[in-house]
Amino acid sequence: MHFRGRSGVVKQSDRSALPLNERLARYIVEGSKDGLVDDLDTKLRDTRPLDIINGPLMVGMDEVGRLFNNNELIVAEVLQSAEAMKAAVAHLEPFMERTESATKGTVILATVKGDVHDIGKNLVEIILSNNGFRVVNLGIKVPPEELIAAYREHRPDLIGLSGLLVKSAQQMVTTAEDLRTSGVRCPVLVGGAALSAKFTAAKIAPAYGGLVCYANDAMKGLDLANKLADERTREAMAAQVQAEQERLRGAPAPGRGGATANAVATSIIRHDRPIPTPPDLKRHVIERLPLEDIFPYVNPAMLYGKHLGLRGNLEALLERGDEKAERLRQRVTAVENEVLAAGAVPACAVYKFFPVQSEGDAIVFLGPDRRVIETFTFPRQSSGEGLCLADFVAPRSTGTTDYVALFVTTCGAGVRELAERWKAEGRFLDSHILQALAIEGAEGLAELLHRRLREMWGFPDAPEMTMSERFKARYRGVRVSFGYPACPRLEDQEKLFRLLDVEQAIGVTLTEGYMMDPEASVSALVFHHPEARYFVIPPGDLETFERQLATGG
Repeated sequence: MHFRGRSGVVKQSDRSALPLNERLARYIVEGSKDGLVDDLDTKLRDTRPLDIINGPLMVGMDEVGRLFNNNELIVAEVLQSAEAMKAAVAHLEPFMERTESATKGTVILATVKGDVHDIGKNLVEIILSNNGFRVVNLGIKVPPEELIAAYREHRPDLIGLSGLLVKSAQQMVTTAEDLRTSGVRCPVLVGGAALSAKFTAAKIAPAYGGLVCYANDAMKGLDLANKLADERTREAMAAQVQAEQERLRGAPAPGRGGATANAVATSIIRHDRPIPTPPDLKRHVIERLPLEDIFPYVNPAMLYGKHLGLRGNLEALLERGDEKAERLRQRVTAVENEVLAAGAVPACAVYKFFPVQSEGDAIVFLGPDRRVIETFTFPRQSSGEGLCLADFVAPRSTGTTDYVALFVTTCGAGVRELAERWKAEGRFLDSHILQALAIEGAEGLAELLHRRLREMWGFPDAPEMTMSERFKARYRGVRVSFGYPACPRLEDQEKLFRLLDVEQAIGVTLTEGYMMDPEASVSALVFHHPEARYFVIPPGDLETFERQLATGG
């Protein structure tokens, strides 16, 4: 047992004092395999294997769901419970009749066309498959026609669609339309960072014409799947979802204001300071950086908080002797050591400094002969400071040459295959940690590379700067990635990839949706200006920006 110790919510008990059914359920709740097989063999003397699965073992999984929904368990603990469930079912299956099935229903899962993100979908697969569902995972970048063919082959009870970015949410609308046209009628579950209940109600559900349910996390997806698979609760669940979606469709849209993106014409950013010169304008390829150099730059708030569900500051928890944090750190360290020993996660990067100038809301990249070789256009705030990324670059009208760095980092090669192998072996938590470590490792490499770029530019961080301060961007300059409000056009990744020749350099490719494959990759534009900072572009300004680009305005 790894996380449910003295400081955990679930107290380890003297199982021998409990009735056998309670002991079996307790193994699942505690995520423990110690003694599980012996107690399963005892239970098999008078109970059918299928009744054990659907009885005490599923009681345990139901309790896991309840505790998670009450914020009494974290994602890491849920995965460990799934490991215990997997081990129990694997032990019981040889004793089952061939005609017996423990499945509540069949679910097809897919990351939509153009999207490579699968860590969330894989978490859903693990949780559903260990709660009685047969899961057909179609993988990433799944076009509608492949989904339709899988539906006709497997006749699922549910379809689950996953996607991370705004383009993926839009692709879900297209996929829903294609499913509807092809006669697909089963309920659809959708989830992903860019999705919301409002978008699902307003866009995806009308496009499908049938029931579409939004799940904000894997356990909500399980709850929906359980209620939709059970004929006793199916109609009530569907009516509840549809009534809520009717309400959301009728709710007024948030105010956008009447200002246009041109309302603020004058930049507040000064350009009377000396411009630092980079050491060269060559493309540099880092083929394999030691992971030991990268791991210190991995943000623990993201790795332990976002991906593994640990609540609170990791350092503070460890200092207090928190057993859950300590055991989780040990598990992550074990995965790190296994990855290091196997050399399984190559860390690579490509970067280059470019001469640039700004023209209004655009940044022009210059070649050796001062000709424009590429142009990036960005949205501007219509209120507040009226900022645009182009403001952080010297205007072309001054005749001054400025510099911007571009880079791509990746820790993703081979990760998907290794994670799948560990998942098949029942190492659910390790598989999830591996994927999270790769994703945050690519971010850590980006943080490390950005620090080196600052040094090359001639303004290194102060010696006393802490890693925590770096995670909060307390250094000079800023790095931004395409797909976020200040530079929303994911399509512009194609320009960045062309300028750096990324695929040839480090093997990272772009999908037709302009997302990077492998998933554990980061691209960035790096600005050196002392006033460069993060800022938000309101939705209305983004809409105005897109209209202007579409009309050439």
